[in-house]
Amino acid sequence: MKTQSIDHLTPMQKTLLITLGGRAADALWKRPILHDPLATEIVAHLDHDTLRLPMGVREAVAIRSRMLDRAVAQFVRSHPDAVVVELGAGLETRRYRVDAPPTVDWYDVDFPEVTELRKSLLPHRDNVHAVGVSLLDPRWADAIPGDRPTIVVSDGVLGFLSENDNRQILTTLTDHFTAGGELVFNAYTKFVARQNGRFTKIVGMPADFTGYGIDDPQDIVDLNPALTFVEELYGDAAPERDELNLAYRLMSRIFAAWPAQARRGVWIVNYRF
Repeated sequence: MKTQSIDHLTPMQKTLLITLGGRAADALWKRPILHDPLATEIVAHLDHDTLRLPMGVREAVAIRSRMLDRAVAQFVRSHPDAVVVELGAGLETRRYRVDAPPTVDWYDVDFPEVTELRKSLLPHRDNVHAVGVSLLDPRWADAIPGDRPTIVVSDGVLGFLSENDNRQILTTLTDHFTAGGELVFNAYTKFVARQNGRFTKIVGMPADFTGYGIDDPQDIVDLNPALTFVEELYGDAAPERDELNLAYRLMSRIFAAWPAQARRGVWIVNYRF
């Protein structure tokens, strides 16, 4: 496989390196949580220095990836004719981790430049479709079937956009996917969103960058009342916490019983539409 340059990507587009780097670092760990060897292969074929990830990012990325994987796997088991839509797919490898029936169609949505990078780096799979379009384009869903059960999954994307951007994306989602389904993504509290620049500056984002945060899952319903809140899940209560070291396990058990604090860690929210 030819080494691929990413110099043409914008700093926002390069944020894909953070989640990719977290999964790759986890795969090389002596006791990996996610077990994503494809992530390490992709990193090896990027013409880019390995990121020095802040402490805790490897664990957070691996745990939230497992949690999102479970949500998608459960949905496609119940809906073998489903459509899976990965918003801001980046170099996400979820399709290669989730055992989906061959009747499931998978749509990876991201900027055209990122989509071309995915095509050059990820193995071909039947029923996997690249959609090269910005999520800020109100027509981003036009190329995706809207008449089948759909699960829309997003890892680290919606929190990097504005409130108005999220409102527009969610409106397109519920207007287009008329057969219903689920939306599942990792959310950030407003406090954490204000700290995003500390992590994203390693790929060129402004150090004072502030993402979009919520303090209550109902805030997303307020953006689009066509969504119904289903549940929230905390990384501090996930089974993966028992794979961490003793200090993490003890801290997680305390935070899991303290929602305001647990939401500042890995926080997955699920909605029905």
